[in-house]
Amino acid sequence: MARITVLGECMVELSPESADGLYRMGFAGDTFNTAIYMARLGDEVAYCTALGQGDPFSEGVLSTMRREGIDTRLVRQIENRLPGLYAIVLDEHGERKFHYWRERAPIRDLFSAHTADQLIEAAKASDLVYLSGVTLAVVGDIGRARLKDILAYIHSLGVAVALDFNYRPALWPSAEAARAALDGVVPSCRYISLSSEDSRPLYGREAEDLAAEWAAAGAEVVARDESHAVNVHQPEGRTATPPPGRVKAVDTTGAGDSFNAAYLSSRLGGLPIPEAVRRAHALAALVVSHRGAILPHGLALGA
Repeated sequence: MARITVLGECMVELSPESADGLYRMGFAGDTFNTAIYMARLGDEVAYCTALGQGDPFSEGVLSTMRREGIDTRLVRQIENRLPGLYAIVLDEHGERKFHYWRERAPIRDLFSAHTADQLIEAAKASDLVYLSGVTLAVVGDIGRARLKDILAYIHSLGVAVALDFNYRPALWPSAEAARAALDGVVPSCRYISLSSEDSRPLYGREAEDLAAEWAAAGAEVVARDESHAVNVHQPEGRTATPPPGRVKAVDTTGAGDSFNAAYLSSRLGGLPIPEAVRRAHALAALVVSHRGAILPHGLALGA
């Protein structure tokens, strides 16, 4: 069992319940989804975020975290603020598009108090600190600067850092701004997850090219393309794995988040790369066969 600290935002999620326009409310967000799946896989997980205080939605997020066994001590609560909200719209293939309401979400003030000191202490006791490009986008300029320094410091202490690029153009003023922020934390990362969907708009290059470059600098980089084949680059070489079997997707929300959870949990547990990738594909396939980012509580994840 690994000890993992996850950074990011949890929002109110509205996901399609049926074809007649009904929506179901839940709580989700890219790193929050990963944190839940890591906890369900048996890891000890703490989630660092900011929420409102006293409103039913923030309380709902906290209740969800407690039910999932996630440590809430790194949650900062801010009065008179509400969590962000997003709605999922699906096409006929289960591919999703997101619509957001998050202009005053409390996550933007995560690092304006004593969160940094608390995060550093938690990270020192962790095997892994996990974040995403979305995390970097939503914490704002001050938060990004502080987070970059925090990650560099904990990296210097030997704590592993994992980054999922998860580039969302709508969250950034420009691709250049996103690239600068991501480039600032890449040197602190032991694990990186990158798709060509991320790398092309940011760098004009395929994920494979960047993965080889970053692996030479010491990272373990999971590179994915549209075929869902996964190639993992390490300083000692490249491990290629075949695409998974075809799965009929109901909703692809959370596919990459669950993949990252199973892959990292497996690697921290000492499993070799091919088995970690197999487990990651298996969990992602289960997730896309259900609506919403989070599988029903109590559903067996398999192996």
